[in-house]
Amino acid sequence: MTALPTRWEQQQERATRFWSRLLFWIALRLGRGVARLVLLPTVLYFWLTSPGVRASSRDYLRRVLPRAPGVGDELRHLYTFAMVSVDRIFILAGRAARLRVSEQRPPEVARVADSGRGCLLFTSHLGGYESMRLTGTHLHLPLKILMDRAHGARLHSMFDALNLSMAQLAIDSDQGGPALVLEIKQALDAGHMVCINADRFRGGEKTVEVDFLGGRARLPASPWLLAQALRAPLLIGFGLYRGGGRYDNHFELFAPRVEIPRDRRDAALRDCVQRYADRLAHHARSAPYNWFNFYGYWEPAGG
Repeated sequence: MTALPTRWEQQQERATRFWSRLLFWIALRLGRGVARLVLLPTVLYFWLTSPGVRASSRDYLRRVLPRAPGVGDELRHLYTFAMVSVDRIFILAGRAARLRVSEQRPPEVARVADSGRGCLLFTSHLGGYESMRLTGTHLHLPLKILMDRAHGARLHSMFDALNLSMAQLAIDSDQGGPALVLEIKQALDAGHMVCINADRFRGGEKTVEVDFLGGRARLPASPWLLAQALRAPLLIGFGLYRGGGRYDNHFELFAPRVEIPRDRRDAALRDCVQRYADRLAHHARSAPYNWFNFYGYWEPAGG
């Protein structure tokens, strides 16, 4: 059995600078249709040469599909990831006119957006959270994304070159500590929606173990502790790719303010993270090929 990679931050960039630049050039000069064709042999190559990725894909797909996954499912899974990555090029380059984005937001989300206050948006590596930039303006809340710029630095620099103004709407999570909290608070005070991925943790980070898609998984505690400290409204969002350039952006109000009482801190924190994991599982089942965590996400059985 192939051993699953166990840490997302230890995964190396597989694409060379030349190939990345070539794909950017094809997408922006020849269009999305040609880029889609180029991705077919690319995905096949990565499937053939990445046994750990194949194993993690199978592990996930067997949890979310109503049948045993086959090779076609694994290839579709990787192809969906590749297409969402290419669409990110068009979004950041301001050339997303051919993407069709629908938005699902209940009245309570609209009230948060219309209040003029900033808010937190917890997302994940389910689908393409960049698609939320296309509806963030409709919510009257420009999006700032918290990201680890050191991981995948080559691609980040290329994406930054596409749109410097959007690059300035990123918050570097690597700075950590009080400086990071202060920058997020300043963004909230300025009326931004601050997007934080809440489905991955770094080695050594405090985690919470939850039930997720029939197994036990560890999710980070820090986003929830940060939300409590900032006392801002918390939304959760999912930008689900439906094929053919279509995205469904789902926004939900998680809490007007996250409360983690000191006298029941562990239980309250676990309740928050489990609620989030339940919503993540719900949307994963609705868009099963949108999961882009290609490493050993679940705790070993009996561990």
